[in-house]
Amino acid sequence: MNTGFVTDGRPDHRFLEFYESRSSPELYCSIVGNVVVPNGHGSNASTPMITGDSIWAELAKGISDGGASPGIQLATTWAGYTGSRKFVTLAPNTVIAEGRELTASMGLQGIEKVIESFRAGAAMAVKHGFRHIQLHAAHGYLLSLLIDRRINPLADHVINELKLLAEWLNMEGVESSIRMSLKTGDNDFDKIGTVGFQDEIATLPFSFVDLSSGFYNVDKRLIYPARPEFIEARISESREVAIRNPNRKFIFSGRVQMNGWNDLPPNMHPGFCRDIIANPKFLRETERGCLSHNKCHYYSRGEAHLTCGQWTPR
Repeated sequence: MNTGFVTDGRPDHRFLEFYESRSSPELYCSIVGNVVVPNGHGSNASTPMITGDSIWAELAKGISDGGASPGIQLATTWAGYTGSRKFVTLAPNTVIAEGRELTASMGLQGIEKVIESFRAGAAMAVKHGFRHIQLHAAHGYLLSLLIDRRINPLADHVINELKLLAEWLNMEGVESSIRMSLKTGDNDFDKIGTVGFQDEIATLPFSFVDLSSGFYNVDKRLIYPARPEFIEARISESREVAIRNPNRKFIFSGRVQMNGWNDLPPNMHPGFCRDIIANPKFLRETERGCLSHNKCHYYSRGEAHLTCGQWTPR
């Protein structure tokens, strides 16, 4: 979750308070969302970038002191990226076509620079004390284009480099995960090769695979499922991936309610976001979670940072 609580790209006191107040022994790992890698590009003007600044070590310590393992999600878009403020685009096929043009224009040298940025970001995060590193390869961000051979002909090289990065993190004693989109939202594109893509990413040696869905500039309803049909589709598609890959561990990202968790396979672990935004003590008060006020979609609403109809930052 990108909160927008930054000043000149640096986390401010609201950022620290947000994550520290939501850390608890009931939460296994608290993953700080959507942090830009060195030399990377944010999804909007309020996205933080990881640096050598001690504020990141302070954040990791604050989460750890609260009782959860500190995690961080590393991401990048590209120069000129603009996230759609609409939830559904009128021309989804153009997003895939533009992605293919972008990856082709980068070449192997440009792609290697991106991979090196993720390596550098992961090394910084480990040095700051984060114990779980997640690579954001979903939602149409740059890494999600680079790992998909339906979009990037050099995807084999990228996947091999991510495998090496996951193995390095494991050698350092640090947990890892990769976030992927189950599908893009472009129905014509998703008809071909989707299962193969899902299973290939699931075989990478990360500690967990975080299952999300949707591309931000195609259909955000898949990323933020609210209506029953979108929630049910996310659960069904996630279950299928987990069942096909019984020896892998998955994080389920989506609005599955606490009373529906028993229906998921044993190798799936719950990821909570909006319920914990609305109520920092949600895991102790599970009857009081998100009521879908939708104010947390701050970018789509033209705001500079996260707000919530139930919780107000100090």
